[in-house]
Amino acid sequence: MASRQRKAYCRKLLLAHIVSTARHDLRSLEACTGMPRRTLQDSLADLGDIGIACTFVQDGPKNNHGFYRIEDWGDHDPAWIAANVELLAREISGPD
Repeated sequence: MASRQRKAYCRKLLLAHIVSTARHDLRSLEACTGMPRRTLQDSLADLGDIGIACTFVQDGPKNNHGFYRIEDWGDHDPAWIAANVELLAREISGPD
């Protein structure tokens, strides 16, 4: 049984991995993950708390046109995260 903190940590790692694989905005992240918009916004904003630098790249005429990009993984190994995506997904979907 995963704690709430562990789930939040695994969610952030999984989200950072997804962001690093393609040009994602909130709408595409919602479709890809099935997570609610507010959860995604909170998790993206909190990536810095675990040492992952994520920025929004403006790419269009309006403020919300663009995509998220991982600028720095900090102490995290993106290769390990990519190899353990299924484990992270299971941690998130398991019971509280």
